[in-house]
Amino acid sequence: MARTVTAASPFEGGYRFTLTSGTITGVQEMEKGRWQNEKIGRNESWSLTADGVVKTETDRDGTEVTLYTDANGDGVFFEAYSVNRPVTSGVDDLYRFTFDSAGKVTTIQEWDDGSWETERPDRNETWQLRDGLVVKTEVEKGRTEWTVYADNNNDGTWVELAEGHGTLDLVGVKALLSGLTAEGLVY
Repeated sequence: MARTVTAASPFEGGYRFTLTSGTITGVQEMEKGRWQNEKIGRNESWSLTADGVVKTETDRDGTEVTLYTDANGDGVFFEAYSVNRPVTSGVDDLYRFTFDSAGKVTTIQEWDDGSWETERPDRNETWQLRDGLVVKTEVEKGRTEWTVYADNNNDGTWVELAEGHGTLDLVGVKALLSGLTAEGLVY
């Protein structure tokens, strides 16, 4: 009896875009091996930039900016990273860190249910101060994921601003973050 093997499309999770006079007018996402048309919501805008395609989505919680890039020029774009700007910092998304002289995070505290709780990093995580931002890097199943935290007003309380996977382009993240924080620039 023959066995059927189903392989995932190499484009799974990828996006294609329709351009009309330089404006993105259509979005398709590869889901379950098929290109699916995605509705462009009233609360989102898509634009083509020198870095790739940028989606800006605003809702009652704040603004999320996502960069999609086409690394090999085949017309299929994948999410490079997203940047979040909450309307106000969520009371459960606050962190405090202490650092050694090399910028390595030595203590992590998270605000949870009205008090600061010390968190222990997982074995597959590293936390490091880089260019005024805290970067958490996590490797899981061979895939690298990263999260960037900022202390917008230098009060020692940090919030998550960006997350992504693959190699972190901190210059690119900072470019997207520019002007996105409620209290001013992050860096």
